[in-house]
Amino acid sequence: METTLGQIISEYSMGNTQLEGFEISKEHFIELLSKYFNDKNSSTLREEMMCYISGIESNPNKLGYDGKTTNDENKPKNFDTSNPKAKKLNGSGNYSDMTHKRDEKFKLDNPTIHIGGFVNGRLMYQLKIQYNSLGEHFKKQLNKRLPDGDVKNNYLRSMTFSLKVIQECKDVELEFLNKDIEKYRDFITKTLYTYLNKLKKYGIKK
Repeated sequence: METTLGQIISEYSMGNTQLEGFEISKEHFIELLSKYFNDKNSSTLREEMMCYISGIESNPNKLGYDGKTTNDENKPKNFDTSNPKAKKLNGSGNYSDMTHKRDEKFKLDNPTIHIGGFVNGRLMYQLKIQYNSLGEHFKKQLNKRLPDGDVKNNYLRSMTFSLKVIQECKDVELEFLNKDIEKYRDFITKTLYTYLNKLKKYGIKK
């Protein structure tokens, strides 16, 4: 009987960490990568890919920035073509559970935000912008949610940024654009697709 990925995962989980008695094929490895890259509950591999594009070492810990020794933040989004409710990639992103105190810390660090768009786990584009370039936009959202400053157990659950806000910034850089982007344009909004091609004319920064 042919070995399935499920059997391999079960064996490993049950303690057979060397997978003795099993032969791992290229197909199994690709199947595992596909599952991991498209996992809705984990962006680990997508973030690893973005770090590779940025040329930074990824942080193995969950806490802190995504760069091991740098103030880099990755904001990946994935379009899963098997999900009928999936929304097209539009260049947006967010920070969760934000407070004035956290925002002030971010302002001091001024992390580099990397915005990535994936289709079925394949990177389509990656943009780069500084946190402080979006500072006024973020502050408006915080002031609206927490007008009197920070309150215990109160947060701005989702502090967002959109493509429209990004387009108003002058320091946006295109780090990566997939050579097959034309094949995937149906999964990207028209506005974002046009913007990416506009940035492409200025060259991809490394």
